[in-house]
Amino acid sequence: MISKYVKEQQRYTQDEIREILECNTDDTVRVIRKLKEFGVLKNVKKNDNQSMLSDLIEEDVQVTDIENGERELYYVFSFVGVIVVYGRILKCYPKYISSKQEPKAEMKQILRVLEKYNAKEQIIKLFNTNEDEGSFNLLAVMLFLLQDYYENGVYANDLNIIETNGNGEILWHKTINETFSYISDDRPYYIELQTIKRVSDEYDFFRRLHESILTIFSKELEQSDLPDLFNISTVELSEEVLEDFGDEDYILYRIQNELNVQYNTRKQMVLKALYAYVAQKVSFDDIESFSMYGSNSFNLVWEKVCAENFGSVLDKKLSELPPRLSEEYESLKNKKLKEIIDKPQWFKYKPYLIGEEVETLKPDLICIYTCVDDKYCFGIYDAKYYCIDFIEQNGKYKVTGQPGVGDITKQYLYQLAYDDFIIKQGYEYVQNMFFCPQESAEPDYGYVEMKMLHTIGDKMLENIAVVKLCATEMYDIYLQNEKIKDPTEYIPSVAVKRVHSTNFSNRMIAYLRGITKASQEAQIKMEMKSDKGKLIYPRQIKREIGAKLIYDALCPIATGAFYGFDPYERDYGNMVAEDMGNSYEKCELIAEVALEIEKKIKMLSEGELQDEGIVKDVLQNCFDDKKEISAIAKGNSLNQLVEKVMELIRELYL
Repeated sequence: MISKYVKEQQRYTQDEIREILECNTDDTVRVIRKLKEFGVLKNVKKNDNQSMLSDLIEEDVQVTDIENGERELYYVFSFVGVIVVYGRILKCYPKYISSKQEPKAEMKQILRVLEKYNAKEQIIKLFNTNEDEGSFNLLAVMLFLLQDYYENGVYANDLNIIETNGNGEILWHKTINETFSYISDDRPYYIELQTIKRVSDEYDFFRRLHESILTIFSKELEQSDLPDLFNISTVELSEEVLEDFGDEDYILYRIQNELNVQYNTRKQMVLKALYAYVAQKVSFDDIESFSMYGSNSFNLVWEKVCAENFGSVLDKKLSELPPRLSEEYESLKNKKLKEIIDKPQWFKYKPYLIGEEVETLKPDLICIYTCVDDKYCFGIYDAKYYCIDFIEQNGKYKVTGQPGVGDITKQYLYQLAYDDFIIKQGYEYVQNMFFCPQESAEPDYGYVEMKMLHTIGDKMLENIAVVKLCATEMYDIYLQNEKIKDPTEYIPSVAVKRVHSTNFSNRMIAYLRGITKASQEAQIKMEMKSDKGKLIYPRQIKREIGAKLIYDALCPIATGAFYGFDPYERDYGNMVAEDMGNSYEKCELIAEVALEIEKKIKMLSEGELQDEGIVKDVLQNCFDDKKEISAIAKGNSLNQLVEKVMELIRELYL
């Protein structure tokens, strides 16, 4: 039996397919048509661009007859697993494997992963189906019956044998009624006890049929390399052939009657598998025979592996998440993490109608763990079954195999959706990243950015890091039913970002981060900008007024006081601050001062608010016990501060 390896998503010509199958052109066309019928082979237009791609885009798929224009088409396998068609075994390995053309060890592991992934279904895929017809899946039935045999043995119907003084269960009713007793001290003693022994009927029809079919399967499998690939041993249990049990109708009649009286689930599954095989009577060599074991949606398998390994908490209740649940979310403590994302709601005018909430965003996995300084990190991960790569063309680099813009925008929105929960729970760090499979790990691969989504209003969303995980290592963890205890072993530290939000201390971090980068790009990303010394506020923030605006007014003055220059007024090129010192602590102090300034300003009368001297005294008093940041209320910095606060007072309070 011919057995060959083919690569998922690789572009093959018809001539290459013919060489792989080792058959003539007519048979090649018949096999290609069969593969296309069941959705494991698709064709795309042949061009230079397609030859470089490692992913199949649905828009590229060509719907055409095979005979017409076969020279202008590429054929693409959209399947991972094993296909048996017309006596040929095609072992389709994943697209990310590029170092080997015959990755036997990797395929054996992948088949075990597929077995575990499908284990919860508890069904036998007796038939492959397409839009028009079905095909008996001989390979799936073979594997099921052989694996079941090694776990449970052959099909057995027990015989009950009555014995005298045997080792089995005592039949007291039969003993009392049918034997003599010896009376002593008014108590009966039975010398002969009737017992029951259950033995397997070795001549049972279904036991013999089961053994015969197992042997037939084993002989057919031995002609291929499938037993080694699936890590399963063949057996030789019987010399009987199907004809020894009667004609087909008689065998099916007996199996049907046995099904009617059997309530054991395992026995029912075995009987149904035997029935299907007898009814179909096909072999791997039949041209119409088509069997497959695997998945044409291997991306779902990769998602499952990552979710299991990293311990996704999406299905956990909020009360079960670390650390202690904040008061703001106490009323939702029994909600699952995936259930607190806002859902779209539709409305209608005239008459005014409100529709039910509909489906919303669904992240792949969320991981919460401790990282820097034992602080919690909120990880938003998306398992992407993509082979991202950079190809040089004419001195420039083109990205291939990357997720679409829809995947990128959704990933940004996942963080936005959980932003309020992250802040109120006090998670210090946040991660946003794609997990892609690769032969070897590459945690610091890169990232993707959409500037318009990186900063939404006053929200600072993290760019999406791209992490290449070692697929074989991930599969090992998955197969061993283990969890990754320390995600930092697989995730780059650069992907761990402090949370930036509208709360006072974190907004100062955004300013300080801009200073250390000291680049025009960093200044553009800042939440607040300065235009010729005059503050500009987004309209939605201006409506909130109060301490937030005062805090924003303090930020550029603080940078000048701490570092001696103000990056908000002009470009300083590559100039950077050498030492941020205790910047994070300063953030909290400045936030406290902003709150205190707002409180005292609201207590002043309209006349006092117009007196610059009174306002100046108020500002100095607010800094009296804040030595770490007292430089803001001294010299020229104080004058700038008074000017900015007076501007706010005139706009917001007078």
